[in-house]
Amino acid sequence: MAEQVPLCEFGVSQTKPSVESVLSDIKCLLAEYGFGGFWFQGIANSAYHDYLQNNQKAILSRRTLRSRGGVFASSPKISLLHEQYVTRVAPTDINFSEALRLESPYCYQFYENNQPNKAKKLFARHGINTVLSWPLKHFASDAWCGRFTLLSRHPYAELELNDLESVLKPAQMSLFEHFHHELNPYRQNNLFNQTAIKALKMAATGLHNHEISEVLHITVRGVEYHLESMRNKLSATNRANLVHIAHQLEII
Repeated sequence: MAEQVPLCEFGVSQTKPSVESVLSDIKCLLAEYGFGGFWFQGIANSAYHDYLQNNQKAILSRRTLRSRGGVFASSPKISLLHEQYVTRVAPTDINFSEALRLESPYCYQFYENNQPNKAKKLFARHGINTVLSWPLKHFASDAWCGRFTLLSRHPYAELELNDLESVLKPAQMSLFEHFHHELNPYRQNNLFNQTAIKALKMAATGLHNHEISEVLHITVRGVEYHLESMRNKLSATNRANLVHIAHQLEII
């Protein structure tokens, strides 16, 4: 059994803790600020631009950005709420795209033309009066960052947020330390063929296509196909550029 992190603290553990234990500790700390639940995910820095472009052939299409992959929820109930939001409300909700602006926190707007919108109706059914999106820069990546979506039964004006980021930063660091690959948005939703990733990893070490084909038990033409597919998806100019981009996005 994984060693548990002390309640409401982020300690150093010799073994990888469970997702549930880390989320429980974060939830405990956030409760002091009036938040009863949250979900956390990795977000590509280009997400807002990609969402507006709405290019169906892009890696991060609107459908991909609204997926449930790589999202950690503080409880099964919150996980279900997130699923309901991204499937039923997000496609037509202005809050979803606005929350992809990662320059600063964003509080969801629940009224449009003085009428409650779908987001208001969904969250109100769960007793939630404030939804706050809080992005945090990834200390080791220029391609993606983390984002907490914080849920509270209190109105926004009643929340004390002055020191909140001092809690969120170490919370994110703990999640990235233990679950980095699971949160990387470029490693979610089967964006890339796993054989193609294996081929690219080998190419990055300097192996030639015929050597890769022998290891993967596919034809040289198959290796060429997978690498070309990756090159097109990542808009790379050549093999070296492909490896560079893949490293930047932490795909390999």
